[in-house]
Formats: sequence, structure tokens, C-alpha cells
Amino acid sequence: MNDTGAGSDLRIVVRLALPAIANSLLQTAVFLVDRIMLGHHSRAALAAMQSAGPVVWTTYSLFGAFTVGTLAVVGRSMGANQPADATSAARGSLLIAVALGTIVGALGFVGTPWLLRALGEHAGSEAYAPAESYLRVVFPATPFMLVGATTIATLQAAGNTRTPLLIGLATNGINIVGNWFLVFGHGGAPRLGAVGSATSSAIAFTLEALLGLAVLRARSSPVSLRPGLGVVAREGARRVLSVAWGAFSERAVFHLGYLVYVTFIVGLGSAAMAANQALISIESVSFLTADGCAVAASALVAQRLGSNEPARAHRSAWLAAGMCAALLSVFALVFVFASVPLVRAFRNEAQIVALGAPALRLAAVAQIPMAIAVVLAQSMRGAGATREAFVVSLLGAFAVRIAATYVCVRVLHLGLIGVWLGSTADWLLRVTVYSWRWQVRAWQRTRV
Repeated sequence: MNDTGAGSDLRIVVRLALPAIANSLLQTAVFLVDRIMLGHHSRAALAAMQSAGPVVWTTYSLFGAFTVGTLAVVGRSMGANQPADATSAARGSLLIAVALGTIVGALGFVGTPWLLRALGEHAGSEAYAPAESYLRVVFPATPFMLVGATTIATLQAAGNTRTPLLIGLATNGINIVGNWFLVFGHGGAPRLGAVGSATSSAIAFTLEALLGLAVLRARSSPVSLRPGLGVVAREGARRVLSVAWGAFSERAVFHLGYLVYVTFIVGLGSAAMAANQALISIESVSFLTADGCAVAASALVAQRLGSNEPARAHRSAWLAAGMCAALLSVFALVFVFASVPLVRAFRNEAQIVALGAPALRLAAVAQIPMAIAVVLAQSMRGAGATREAFVVSLLGAFAVRIAATYVCVRVLHLGLIGVWLGSTADWLLRVTVYSWRWQVRAWQRTRV
């Protein structure tokens, strides 16, 4: 640990990033299998995920923003060799997760029809009914979803990315098996389609929460949830919230913009919805690879700042961004040269392939900007600089993504290509601003 050069930092980045990337890719594999199964079940089931999927992702991401506070506070406490403060933050984070999960799950369950109508009426009853049924099953599992995300963030902040990978292997394996039986009705199980997929997801969320809690209660865990340690959760919750509110505001703006963005897709009809669902499923492989690199970067930034090593924090983020850009350049080549077979894997229907393949080739352009932007954004959050990320999201979501998509889809009538032109413009803005802000090091003055 005395070696503080770039080579040492790169090795640490790789050591932390590889299990995190593997865990992200595992989650992506489940997501892809889920969408492929639904696509082979029926076109309506796959199209339904264009409405239900963004609602679930928005819920998970928006309220999971509080895990950003967990990662920043626990990471800094561990870097400063203050395990009691880290434990206080972890316990406070779990209280927040349970409270938020219960409230959001109840409101989401009751408000499902309104949420789907807000996305647009063009999907039609064919896609609306399975989307509503899907959400009615997933929303009650929200407390488990947020508790699981909190335990994973706590482990990652402490520098443990291998255990979340093992938990992911168990929970996602259960999800895939559950989909096989419940979507298609194999082995005498009921053929439930989208509802079967939702049921498998709810079971996986619950298992992840239980396994994460069990690991944090073990005696070997540096951040312990065992009772009787004399740690007060209230102060930890306060510190987590002080960082998390900025992340919550950032994601609220991003997802408000994203849901408006989704209305453009819904307005293109069920074929475009199904094609786009295949596209985002494919791109999720590269996005979550970037997210794995970002997890390693943010944990290292928080720990380095906690140990008063800002130069190493700065360098670690750039090393992770470079590693991520190299990885996503490979995905870009695959998107260009294998666009048709990739889309066909989800739905071998001429109209869907004709809509999806050109848009996937366009998505290749955004891969390297997305890689760098995702890693530097999460690094800023790990440093506690969530207000800056909020401003970037405000600009990206509304000033660029929605405006560009509106022009491309409603004015130029470019269809699904126009939708992906809007998202590419957004990533180009984000990589420019995040690179500038990280390089000038304003984040070093943030306190958590």
C-alpha cells in the first residue's frame, strides 16, 4: 500500500472494477434474458416493457439515489479509518430505505394506472394491460429492492465488490429460472407472461435484501449491523441525507426528462416501442459495464478523500474512465457490425429489425462519451459533489435530450433514429461538462 503511483492506482481500479463490472453484466444478462423471453412470448409483452420498464427503472434509480449518500459517507469513513461512523451511516441508510420503499411501493401500486396514462395513450390496450399487471406485482417489492441496493452500496463503499457479485449470482440465477417457468409455463407452472417476469423480479429483490443484510451482520464485516455496538443511526442518516438530497434532485430532473423522452417513443407506436425495448436491452450491456467502472471509481474517490489524498482521488477517476472507454469501444464495434442479428435475437420480425438496426448503429457513436461521462459523474457523487451533477442533469435532460428529440421526431420526422439522436446529443454534452468540472477539481472542496 506504500506504492502511490499510477500503476498501483490502476491495479486497484482494476481489482475493484472487475467484480463490479461482472456483477453489472450479470444483471444485464438477466435483463436481456428477461426481454428475450418476453419477446418470444408475445410482441405485446415486449412492447409493454416500454411503458412498465421506465417506471420501474425510474423508481429504482430515483429513490436509489440515497445510496449515493451511503457510498460517499461510508467510503470516506472507511478511508479515514472510522468504522463506527461507517456503521452509523449504513444503519441510517437502511432506515431511509425501509421508509422510502414502503411509501413509494404503496403509492406506486395505487397510482399504476395514472403512471401508465402519463406516458401516453398510443401504446394501446394490447401493451397497456400486461404493463399494468407487471407494475402491480413489482411495486410491493420496492422496500426489498431499496434495502438490497443499500446493502450492496455499503459493501462497495467499504471496498468489497466481490461479495455483491456472489449475491448477484444467486439472486439473478433465481430470476432467470423463475422467468423460464413463469413466463412460458414450463414444468406445470402457470403461463403468466409479463406477470411471471415481475414475480421473478420481486423474488430476486427479496433474496438480494436478505443476503445483503446477512453479510453485513457477520462478524467479519468491517461495516457491521450486529446489535449492541453502541452506534446511533440517526447521525449517520443525517450525513447520508445531506449528500443524497443533491443526488435525488439530480435524478429527479433526469428521470422527469427521461419520462418525457419516453412519450416520444410511445407516440411512434407498438412496433417502435418493441424495437426500442430491444435497443435499450442491448445497450444496457455497455451502460452497466460503465456503471461497474463507475462503482470502483466512486468508492476509491471517497476513500482517497477520507484519507486526505485528493491527487490520488483525481487520478483514480481518470484511470477508471480510460479503462471504461476502452471497454465500450469494443461494444461500439459490435453494435455497428452485428446490429441486425442483435435485434433479431429479441424479435425476428422484419418491421422491428428495420426500425432497430439503424438506430443501434447510431448508438455506437455514444459509447465512448457515455463511458467517460458515467464514470466521472459517479466520481463526483463519490466526492459528495452532487449539486454539480444536478446542474449537468438539468442541462442534459431538458436543454439537450428533450429539445433535440422533439426536433428530430416531431419536426424532422426521423422516427426511432431521431430518438437516439437526442440521447447521443445528451451524452456529448455530459462528457464535455463532466470532464471540465473534474479537471478543475472543484469537487475537492465538498464536505460530507
